Amino acid sequence: MEKAVLATRNFRTDIEGLRGVCVIAVVLYHAFPVLVSGGFIGVDVFFVLSGYLITGLLLKELHDTGRVNLLNFWQRRIRRILPAATFVLCAVAALILLFPVLDARMLGRHIAAAALFYHNMRQAWASTDYLGADHKDNPLLHYWSLSVEEQFYLVWPLILAAMVWLLPAGPNGRWKSFAVLTAVLLGCSFFYSVHLTGSSPSWAFFGTPSRSWQLLAGALLAIIEPHMRIRHHGARQALGLASLAVLLGCFLLISDTYPYPGLTAGVPTLAAAMLIYCNLSSARLTAPVLGNAPLRFAGRISFSWYLWHWPLLVFGRLAFGDTMAALLSAIAVSFVLAIATYYFVEQPVRRPTGFASRPRFAYALGAGLIAGGAFTGLGLREFAPDSIHIGNDVFISRAQIKKDRPQIYADHCLVRFSGTKSPPCVYGARNARRTVVLLGDSHAANWFEPLRAAARKEGWRLLVRTKASCRPIDTNQVVREGGRKRPYVECARWLKTTFDEIASIKPALIVVAGTRHRLDVAAETQTIHALAAVGRTLVMHDTPWLRVNPLKCLQDAREPGACQWPMDELVARNAYPRTPNEALPYNAQVLNLNSLICPDGTCRAVIDGQVVMFDGHHLTAGFSRRFTSKFRDILSKTAATDGKGAR
Repeated sequence: MEKAVLATRNFRTDIEGLRGVCVIAVVLYHAFPVLVSGGFIGVDVFFVLSGYLITGLLLKELHDTGRVNLLNFWQRRIRRILPAATFVLCAVAALILLFPVLDARMLGRHIAAAALFYHNMRQAWASTDYLGADHKDNPLLHYWSLSVEEQFYLVWPLILAAMVWLLPAGPNGRWKSFAVLTAVLLGCSFFYSVHLTGSSPSWAFFGTPSRSWQLLAGALLAIIEPHMRIRHHGARQALGLASLAVLLGCFLLISDTYPYPGLTAGVPTLAAAMLIYCNLSSARLTAPVLGNAPLRFAGRISFSWYLWHWPLLVFGRLAFGDTMAALLSAIAVSFVLAIATYYFVEQPVRRPTGFASRPRFAYALGAGLIAGGAFTGLGLREFAPDSIHIGNDVFISRAQIKKDRPQIYADHCLVRFSGTKSPPCVYGARNARRTVVLLGDSHAANWFEPLRAAARKEGWRLLVRTKASCRPIDTNQVVREGGRKRPYVECARWLKTTFDEIASIKPALIVVAGTRHRLDVAAETQTIHALAAVGRTLVMHDTPWLRVNPLKCLQDAREPGACQWPMDELVARNAYPRTPNEALPYNAQVLNLNSLICPDGTCRAVIDGQVVMFDGHHLTAGFSRRFTSKFRDILSKTAATDGKGAR
């Protein structure tokens, strides 16, 4: 491995400048996504750079000492990452308390996840759309990339150490074996990423296994670069400039309409690797392209700037709106804070003297910082202000409102995106002769609580069959997951299984509900006819969609009377069902309760001291129980006309 250390011995001004380009792209993307639609790719380039530099350092250590010192490696990572990352986390925690509109307790969970380096998994579990609009109030979202890197660097040095132990050192060193094994791991991660991009975009975007190939691309480059060089100087410079042009083109041309990462991510990743490989710092004509002083300075503070820019943009938007002045001010303030953090937090810990330079100090510091960040998050989660005024000097916890959901959420009866089968989910009088089935997507859950209470009192068995974002319509559907639309094949499989089950049960009543859609109306009508052929079918008209999250409105307005909207403006034209009444079969009818949800034609966040919805379009369990008598009447009438005593 003699030559493997060459890449790390000489300081690379082009790499420092490339860091600057990437952090500027990320900052501009988050501030002006239309202007730099692919700026998020800067994070991908950081992955490649990190894999290249870190692996190069490990190989240098292997050359100098004959082994990979894992304890020294990890203590260097602690010094490099934790001080600035934890400092910003704690600062953000304090700033969150200044914005009552933010859900501080929920964000406390994000802070704890970021401190413990599993924030990427938390985002994937929540199916967060990083490239969409559902993250604008989360000042910790960008910490996902740090979690990916640190999870990777818990494992990658161990793999390298195992290679050193298992592979014999031949006359040409181990580099070919290292390269082959790294390439195999890279290929596995890449194909897994491509697969997940189509089937589970959130995990593809945030997951470490599906992102590791970008870090491994840099690692592979560090392994092979000293042994496979382009000898012709002009060709190398031309290829480097072409790679830079491709990368800049990706920043400007790729957008959230592309499936990402997947195959699309291969272009900027390869361009970044080729750009590093060509080393534009080595020629008089090309060195200024990336090696100029402003870009290098931005690259030097890139880590701190990355940490600060997104929280400042979030807080700036909340305080002053999404205006040009607010965005530019947030960028400027984040830049100044990044400089201060670099010189007063990053550098003193990375360049310690005396006792502070010892590994044991680094590990003690790391433990303290991780614990401090985690306890800061947990403290917010437990003790942050959380009350919302719902009228008559009554205040209620936002967390309590969010928990006021139908029981089927806790019982996992709302099948998630990847599921194709429902759990038993039997309620009411379990051994009753008559069965009512609740069928549909999450909007069917709006009617679970009153239907369960009615079934229990009337002596019916209730069977729940619901799946997230799966309209009860037998046609091809798509789902938006992790910011990407994809064919919802799991919905089609689940519907087939569920329809077959309902046909075999022959329930006395089927209550079917769905949210607004632009699917084929004929398919919807045909599905309702198919259900009505099995048993009497009650089709629930979709509920209104509020303009804003009612909890945010109540928190911001401080007065429930300010949170009300005309119902006519909230009922979507494409509300379920779109089938006209005259096209319904004889034993199917539509039940529209919106006049009770929004009395006098006005939809309110709070009615009679009760919060109506826990988000923009799902009823709280407490409010929905108001309709128990309606469903009791329906079950009673159905039983009276059911002379056969059907199940």
